[in-house]
Order: sequence, then C-alpha cells, then structure tokens
Amino acid sequence: MKMLKHTVAAMAILTLAGGALAADRMLTTDVVVVGAGSGGLTAGVAATDAGLKTIVLEKNAVVGGGGNYMEGTFFVGSALQKADNIGVTPERQFKRVMDFHHWRINAKALNSWLKQTAGVYDWLADHGVHYEAVKTAFIDGNRTWHMYKGGHGTVLVQEFAKRIKEKGGEIMTSTPATELIIEGGVVKGVKAKAKNGDTLTIRADSTIIATGGFSDNKEMVKKYLPYAGYESAGSPGRTGDGVQMLESAGAKLVNMNVCMQAGLWLKGVPTDLQFGKDGVTKAEYVRLLAALFQPYLKTSLKGDRVADETLPLEYISNAFEEVGGEGFAVFDDKTRQEMINEGLPRGYFGMVTPGTKFTNFDELFARGVKDGFCYKADTLEELAKLTGMDPKRLTATTERMNELVKLGKDEDFYKDAQWLREVKTGPFYAIKGSLRTYATTGGADVNEHFQALDKDGNVIPGIYAIGQDAGGLYSDSYDMHIAEGTASSWAICGGKIAVDHIVANRKAK
Repeated sequence: MKMLKHTVAAMAILTLAGGALAADRMLTTDVVVVGAGSGGLTAGVAATDAGLKTIVLEKNAVVGGGGNYMEGTFFVGSALQKADNIGVTPERQFKRVMDFHHWRINAKALNSWLKQTAGVYDWLADHGVHYEAVKTAFIDGNRTWHMYKGGHGTVLVQEFAKRIKEKGGEIMTSTPATELIIEGGVVKGVKAKAKNGDTLTIRADSTIIATGGFSDNKEMVKKYLPYAGYESAGSPGRTGDGVQMLESAGAKLVNMNVCMQAGLWLKGVPTDLQFGKDGVTKAEYVRLLAALFQPYLKTSLKGDRVADETLPLEYISNAFEEVGGEGFAVFDDKTRQEMINEGLPRGYFGMVTPGTKFTNFDELFARGVKDGFCYKADTLEELAKLTGMDPKRLTATTERMNELVKLGKDEDFYKDAQWLREVKTGPFYAIKGSLRTYATTGGADVNEHFQALDKDGNVIPGIYAIGQDAGGLYSDSYDMHIAEGTASSWAICGGKIAVDHIVANRKAK
C-alpha cells in the first residue's frame, strides 16, 4: 500500500512537471479552426479581428500547408484587374464556370463566393497581403490568377500567423484534431492530441474544418478517384482527417471523384526531385518532366495515341484517366536533337523557361534509365519490349503519326500542326509518366456561408467546411484553364466568409 502511494505521488509530480505522462486538458473557445493552411489562417485572422477567442490547430510542425506553395490566387473584379482593364465580372465568370461544369456544381455557393472575392482582395490588402500582377499560364487563358507580391503564398502564411498571435489567438502546431465533439446533432468542438501527448478537449461555439483534403490518403484515393494510383504533388499531411470528421457529423460528401489534376509526372520519382525551379532547387529531374510535358506523341501503356497532346492539364489528365492513369512520351533521335540544340519549345510553369536548351539530356536520360522510368532502344520493337507496350500497336501509332506529319494536319485529334513530329529516326526514346494531383477537391456539401450540410440539405449546427474539405466547386474536372487559382481562393475567401457568418450570427443573438 505504501509503495502504491509513492507511485501515485510520483505520477502526479511527473504530470505537473510536464513529464512523459499524458494528461487530459479542457479548453474553451469561440472558434476552433482545424488546419493552418491559407484558408485556416485566414479564418483565424478574421476571427481574432472580430474579437473572438480563437484556437488554430495544425497537425504538421509548421503552418501554411499548400499555402506555402501558392504562386497566385483567383479573384474576380479586383482593383488590380480593373486597373489593367481586364473585364472579368462575377456574372461572366459564373456563366463560364457553370457551362464548363454543365450545372453539376453548387451554383448558389459559387455565385455567392464569386461576388465576394473582390471584397476579400481588398481585405487582404488591408492585412498586409498584396498582389503584383494578374496572369495566365495559357495562351488563351482567362486572366484571374493574381500573383503574390513577394513571390509565393508564404507572404500570406507568415503575415497571418503573426497577426493571429498578436491579436491573442493561439496556434498549436504538431497538434492533430482526432474527432469532433457532437452533442444532440450539434458540433461543439474537437478533441486533439497535443505535441506533448496531452489529450485536448476543445469546446467551441464554432468549428471550421480546413485540413486540405485527402490526396495523401491512399485508401481514400483508391476509393474515390478515377485513377487509384494518383500520387500527391502537393504539400504533405493531407490525409483526409477533415473529410472523415465531417462525414462523422452527418455531412453529405460531394464531388469526391475530383482532384486538382497535375498531368503526367515522371513515374515513381519523388516530387521534390522533379518539381522545382530549373538550376535553383534540388529538382534535378525537372527538365525530364518538362520533356514529358512537351506536346509530342503520347501513348497509353499499350502503345496507342491518347489525345491532342497540347490539351490543358485537366483535359489531358482526363484522357489518361480513361486509359489507366499512366503512359509514355515517345520520340525519336531527331526530336531529341531538337530539344538539345533548339531548346524545349514549351516551358514548364515557370520552372523551366521556353527555349531552354536541354544540353544535359543524355546525362539525365541515362540516369532516368537507371531509375526505371526512361527507355532507349535502336528499334521501335525493342522499345516496345522494354516498356511493355504492344509492338504492333506502337508501330501502328508511330506510322500513323508519320503519315500525319506528311499530311501536315492532325486528322485524328486536330492538334495544331506545328507540334506534329515524326517518330522514325532511331534510336527511339520513351519517358514513363503517371498522373499526379496537387490536391483533392471533393468534400462536404456546403451552403453559401460554408456551413456543412447533411444529405437532406439541412445545416449541421456548429461546423463549417472550407477549402479542399468543401465540395461543390468542381464537377468531374479541375477548371484551371478558365479559372486559375480557384482552389486557393475557395480556401482563403471561404475562411473569411465563414467567420463573417459566425460574427453575424453572434450579433443577431
């Protein structure tokens, strides 16, 4: 008995001293935000601005998530657009987006959000976040992509994390939320695991879910996306925690089959080795990724041509989803020499500039052969055997391509003739690619205030879903070609709109 008393006393001392033993802690707050990406941090700033007691939880050791990688964000009718005489209005954009998605998205939430993006743009400027230009990555793109002054979204992340703390809000990193607190159908906060192992019970009037989707959850990717092998090209930690919590509260999940499609990437190569500024970051394979991206012949795993190779990312991704999610860029030695001597005609999203001469092609390609995603052979038959393509189908595909070059017109998929290239001068080359995604975009059905809805369209009290945890913005495809920057804007504006609704409700009581 004496030993038991000493043991209990020792445990109490350890707990009080912050030792190895975990404790249960109860916290109360007005707003708890789950996820400290661009949307969650925006919600945190809006809440602390309004004088609300605010706790922001982040499972990773650092804040920002995908917000750290944003180059730009979508707005309609911003001061910057008006100054540059860009005539994009909420009405025009609404019609364009609804036509693209064939009215299979949340029209009411879309319209409300579009009308508020310009106001959020001004609010961001008042809070130290500025944009320097409105651009598009496409020749015929829609100029909605507002580029951050300072280069990347880290300017927003750093500024907003600082502001939350200065206004008395709390940001808890390495603190994943584990489950919702639900009482009588009303969400009353969350439970979380603190950095030191403590179990936190955080009771809150309003809970905002902003965890970034499920692109890092292989089981959910396999369950919901058209290609089970989709790998994440985005920030880490997007394991579907928020979507699963929303579902546990009875939220209806919508558009779960959609993701921000990133096209074909080098098969099996870690993201940081192929995605980064050429010659600046450690992305040593980025030129091979750019070579895979060039609008030359692309085939399925069987050797059939798949589509017009100049299609926007979301379209070419859809085409490859239809043939299994993987394929090859196939070219001959004449095209190889063109890339080396004349340069890559198409750049790769600012990482590789157009006209870059691929002078280290042979060295990088040899490494790709060693790493198992590049193939070289003296004949097409040998190339087919190395890659697993059907020799007869690959031969038929290349012969047809050579016919089209002679004809001077793509009669199969109507690609601009300037991108047609023969495949007949050996040796022959193939680069294997597989589809990747920047983020998933399916999640809880929401109303125009970003309140989560159940299967009957009723509001689930106490909980909001924003960013990639809120579905309804995309039907079966990411619409980057007509609305660049929407994913980050959906998150950022969603955070502000959700808190505005929370504040309005409190005032009404």
